[in-house]
Amino acid sequence: MTDWAAGLPRPVAFVLSGGASLGAIQVGMLQALADAGLRPDLVVGTSVGSLNGAVVAEHETLEDAAAALEDTWQRLRRRDVFPNGPGAQTLSVLRTGYLQEQRGLRHVITRTLRARSFEALTRPLTVVTADVLTSHVRWFGSGALVPPLLAATAIPGVFPPVLLAGRLHGDAGSVANVPLQAALGRGAASLVVLDAGDICHLDVPPRGIPDALLGSAMTAMRQRALIEAPLVADRVPVLYLPRPCAQNRSLLDLDTSAELIGPTREVVAAFLGRADLPRVGQLSGWPHHHDEDVTSPWGGVVRPDRSRT
Repeated sequence: MTDWAAGLPRPVAFVLSGGASLGAIQVGMLQALADAGLRPDLVVGTSVGSLNGAVVAEHETLEDAAAALEDTWQRLRRRDVFPNGPGAQTLSVLRTGYLQEQRGLRHVITRTLRARSFEALTRPLTVVTADVLTSHVRWFGSGALVPPLLAATAIPGVFPPVLLAGRLHGDAGSVANVPLQAALGRGAASLVVLDAGDICHLDVPPRGIPDALLGSAMTAMRQRALIEAPLVADRVPVLYLPRPCAQNRSLLDLDTSAELIGPTREVVAAFLGRADLPRVGQLSGWPHHHDEDVTSPWGGVVRPDRSRT
């Protein structure tokens, strides 16, 4: 069995992608990594991965971080983050130009984290955002913690951007949904990639503006990850974790997202049990994708359980 704790060059960066409600997948990944004895020296995240990553950076042990995140995702509901219904969304658009206010998102962030500054965290965290006016990627790793997290999770068109250092910032998913370059820029000698991915396929088109916006954006994001990951692996060892297929889910379906945790833990544990240490020039693992609608070999299909919602 591979000795993951000793085998990866230090410092090891955990890189957490965006993915909206699929962020629950990263909890299962973290549980499997903890079981395998793998620990990060630094954490880099964007969008929902920045919030999950902040919890990892805050806790002393990966086991404690994974347990805290599992509790958060088990309790999380769509109304917590997206409190505006269709009527309220219309009023919000007329008043602010955006579908949702940030009060629900802010409450989730502040109840999930004790720390209010990057300096209060246990290990270094980099939150990746995008400058709204230039679309350039920006990194934040010092000062107040909550505003960059709000910016990193501000889905374009859904949440308003956040003013940081005199500039408006939003979700960086469209330009760096898997922030590999940011991890390299922070000095990582090897990467462990926790890519929540996207919806594998739908039987019916997305319903509503938020789902349609996210769905089209995630398609483009997937192509970038497929291209960029091998290029980064030419520079440093990259362990790219698998995930089970998530089909017929809304990217905003927080009510059933916790169902993804257990299957993901099993898939990643099986992968780590047989995978080789990554080396420069060759990925260990691969971004989740489908060829001609063939289901990924890394795990079974996970569909939402509507019986309890």
